[in-house]
Amino acid sequence: MLSIRLFGSFSVVDAEGNTVALTGAKTQGLVAYLALNTEMPPSRDRLMALFWGDRFTEQARQSLRQAIAKLKRTLGDVILTEHDRVGLNPASVSVDVDEFSRLADDPSVETTGKAMALLGGPLLDGLYGQQAEFEDWIASERQRLSSLAMKVMERAAEQAAKAGDQAKAMGIAREIVAMDPLRDASQMVLIRLLAQQGERAAAVQQFNAYESLLDKELGVGPGHELLRLIDEVRGEGFFANEPTPSVPKEQQPKQPEPTSGGANVAVVPFATLRSEDDLEYFVEGLVEDITINLSRFSWLDVKASVEASGPRLTSADMAKLGKDLGLDYVVHGSMRSYGDQIRLTVQLAEPKSARYVWVQRYDRKASDPFQLQDELAETIAASVEAELERIAGRSVREILPEEMNAWDCYHRGLAVQYEFSAKTNSEAQRYFRRAIELDPNFGLAYARLSYAMVISAIYFEAEDVTAVLDEALELARVASRLEPEDAVARFALGRVYLARGEYDRSITDLKVAIDLNPGMAQAHCGLGDSLAYSGDLDEAMSCFEEAVRISPADPYRWAFLSYGATALLFQEKFDEAADWAAQAEAVPNAHYWPLAIRASALGHSGRKQEAKQAVAELKRRRPGITRDFVRERLFYLRDEAQVDTYVDGLEKAGLE
Repeated sequence: MLSIRLFGSFSVVDAEGNTVALTGAKTQGLVAYLALNTEMPPSRDRLMALFWGDRFTEQARQSLRQAIAKLKRTLGDVILTEHDRVGLNPASVSVDVDEFSRLADDPSVETTGKAMALLGGPLLDGLYGQQAEFEDWIASERQRLSSLAMKVMERAAEQAAKAGDQAKAMGIAREIVAMDPLRDASQMVLIRLLAQQGERAAAVQQFNAYESLLDKELGVGPGHELLRLIDEVRGEGFFANEPTPSVPKEQQPKQPEPTSGGANVAVVPFATLRSEDDLEYFVEGLVEDITINLSRFSWLDVKASVEASGPRLTSADMAKLGKDLGLDYVVHGSMRSYGDQIRLTVQLAEPKSARYVWVQRYDRKASDPFQLQDELAETIAASVEAELERIAGRSVREILPEEMNAWDCYHRGLAVQYEFSAKTNSEAQRYFRRAIELDPNFGLAYARLSYAMVISAIYFEAEDVTAVLDEALELARVASRLEPEDAVARFALGRVYLARGEYDRSITDLKVAIDLNPGMAQAHCGLGDSLAYSGDLDEAMSCFEEAVRISPADPYRWAFLSYGATALLFQEKFDEAADWAAQAEAVPNAHYWPLAIRASALGHSGRKQEAKQAVAELKRRRPGITRDFVRERLFYLRDEAQVDTYVDGLEKAGLE
C-alpha cells in the first residue's frame, strides 16, 4: 500500500515507510492528478492537455506514454491503464486528501483532531510550472479543499474554546484568517473568540481592519451575518459585565440593505398514529434530517425543531408557534404503518392564517429504514424549498420595481426565470443585476445571474456566446468568493464550465455543490450532464434519476428529463430516450429542445410517422430550425460522435 500525501509538499511513501523518489514537477503533478481522481480515471487526451498542451498531438502522446512507462517501473501495478483511461489502483493507495474528506463530515472532537493532523499545508504546496490548464485545475482544487479545511478548523477552534484551551483556539482562528483573509466566516471565528475572552476593543479593531481590506481588494463590505455579530459585540448584551468600547461613528460599518429576507421555517415533530417504538424513533430521525436538509438551502432561516402540544397541530398551536418564534411557515405531518407499508402525510402551513399552503402524501415500503429515512428527508426538504420559492416569487409580483429591496428583486428574478422564455430570461437578468446594485455582497444574486446567462447561451440563442460565458464565469467566481459554502454558488460555477466544454472542472464544482447540499436537484442534473458529455453515460443516468426523485415538483424538472433523454439517445436506447423526452415535453414550462431530442430518437427507432409529427411540431415551435442550426447550438458538446448521433436522428426524422 502506497501512502500519497498531497497536503503540503508532495510525497509518496511505501508500506515499509520508505519515501518513493518521484522527481520532476510533471511526474509529481501527474501522480497527484491521478490520486485526486481515483474514482473516475482521466482520459489520455485530458492528461495530454494538462501536462503537454503546448506540444503537437503526437509529441504530447509520446511524452505521456514515456511518463506512464516510467511510473510503471517505479510504482508497479499501482498504475492502471484500460482503454483510453489512466488511473491508480484504489486498493493499492491511500491518499491523505481522501481520508481528510471522509473525516471532515464527523463533528466529534476525536475525529476533528485526526482531520487536523492531516493538514500539513495547502494542497501541493510549491508545485508550479505546469501548463495553464493544470494550474487552473489545481487552483480550483485548492479552493475547494481550503474551504473544507477551514470548516474543520473552525470546528476545532470552537471545540478548543469549549474545552478551555483559549490559546489553542486563538492560534487556530488566526491561522484560518491567514489562510483566507477575505472570508467572512474566518473573520467571524476570530472576532467571536476575541469578544468571548473580553477583548472587545481588539474584536472591533479586527473588524475595522477587515472592512477596510474588503473595500480595498474587492470594493464590497462585510456580509450581514458578520455585521450582526459586530453589532452584538458593540452592544450591551454580548457580555453584560464588559463595557462597550467607544467607536467613532465614521468607523462604524455601513449597513447594506439586508438580503436575509428568506422565510423563517421550523419542522414540528410529526405525529405517529400507532404507538410503536420503532416508528417513533424513525419519525424522530426523519424530522431531524428534514430540518438539516432544509438548513442547507441558505436563503431559508430554519429554526431548530420545536415541540408541539399534541399529535395534531391545531390552528391555535400554529398561531402560537408563529407568534412565539417569529415563524412564517411550519412543516408538520403524521405517519402511520400497516405491516411493512407506511403512509406519511406532510403539510406546509402558514401560522398567521392557519392555512395549509402545500400538502403531500408519501406511500412507501419500510424495507430499509435508514435508506427510506434519507430518501424521504431529501425529497420533502427539496419539495418544501421549491414551494417556498414559488410562494416568495408570487409575493413580490405586486411590488413596484422602485420599491423592491435586493431580496425582492432576487425572488422576482427567479420567478420569471422559471417561465423559461427568452423574454423572461432577459427580465430575470435585469432583476438579478438590480439586486446586486442594491447589495454588492448578495452572492446568490451573482450566482443566479451567471446561470441565467448560461441559459441564454444554450437555449435562447445569445449572439456572442464567448462573451456571455466569459461574464457568466466571472459572476460565478464572485458568487463563490462571497458564498464559499453555498451550493448555489458552486452549482453556477459548474454550469459555466459545462457550457464552456470544460467537463472535468464542471464535475469538480458540481460534486462540491452536492456535498454542500445533497438535496439540490439541479446540481445532480448538472453533474449528470458533465458525466454524459464526458462519456460516462451510466453514471450520468443515475444522476438524472436522482434529480427527478429528489425534487418531483422542481421548476427545472423538464430539464432533468430532457438531459436524461439526451444521455439515453447517446446510449442508443432510442425508445427510452423518446419516453423521457415526452415526459419532459409534458411539463408546462418546457423548452422546445426536448421535442428535438424525441424527434431524433424516433428517427433512429424507425418510427417514421411519429418522427414526422414530432418534426412538424418542432418547426412550429421553432420556425426555421434546421440540422445545421442544431449542430451550431450544440457548441457545448466536444464529442463529435455525440453531435452526429443527435443530428443524424433528426435527418432520419425528416428535418432538413
